[in-house]
Amino acid sequence: MTPEEFALVETSLTASTNMQGLVNVSTASEAVLMSIPGIGTDKASALVSYRQSNPSQANSIAWVADALDRDTTRVSLAGPYITAHSYQFTADVAAVGHYGRGFRRVKFVFDTSDGTPRIVYRQDLTHLGWALGKQGRASLLVAKGMR
Repeated sequence: MTPEEFALVETSLTASTNMQGLVNVSTASEAVLMSIPGIGTDKASALVSYRQSNPSQANSIAWVADALDRDTTRVSLAGPYITAHSYQFTADVAAVGHYGRGFRRVKFVFDTSDGTPRIVYRQDLTHLGWALGKQGRASLLVAKGMR
């Protein structure tokens, strides 16, 4: 992000030390892992490297202790914030009107942690344009015989 781009969003940024929910250490990016207490910037890359070299252990969080060199302080700090399961999913949904005219594009985030999926976030993305690009839309119209 350039300094000019950052200036456009900086007034909307917030920071919190009150994390809610769990982070899937089997899929989280290094940047996300950095935000977890006990992992931080100094151990996030070690977790990513360990995870990539031991993919068979991804169904549990037991490997995190090995990746953190069995440092009990770090493990106990990170423990309450991590899981090996995903409970939130994102969907980018595009709907096309009759005869290929008009469309809506909406991003949804679903939370399934309580067993029943529920929408926890919704954002209209229509202003970003067709989700599959101009070529994808043209191909769809040709396939439907509308072009």
